[in-house]
Amino acid sequence: MGLFRKARAVFHDDWCSRCQAVMDVTFKQLYALPMTVGHYVSHKEPEYYKTHLSPVARKADIPTGGYACGVHAYRCPECGHRAVKLSIFLPVRGAEKPEEALYFENGEMDDLIHSSGGSI
Repeated sequence: MGLFRKARAVFHDDWCSRCQAVMDVTFKQLYALPMTVGHYVSHKEPEYYKTHLSPVARKADIPTGGYACGVHAYRCPECGHRAVKLSIFLPVRGAEKPEEALYFENGEMDDLIHSSGGSI
């Protein structure tokens, strides 16, 4: 049964990568990125996001043709493991065109989350 749960956890961003329990969302915030259509560059390092994300209240606040980033922080109620998911997308006519998703599981984004007044 453990192998089945591990395989399913790969496809669920809210499942703990350590014990496969469903994690709780502890932080949620929408940000604007300083990139526009045709100029997207993938960044894997957390420092880029810490210095370039600008909090916004809603998608309508994202400049036309600009990229957005949804940040979700999770905490596992079973083992205490923490993870942060960055979902980068382009808002297009009310929909979200996904660009990429990044996961940070070693506390790399903690200072961003603790310095922001995000909501759940």
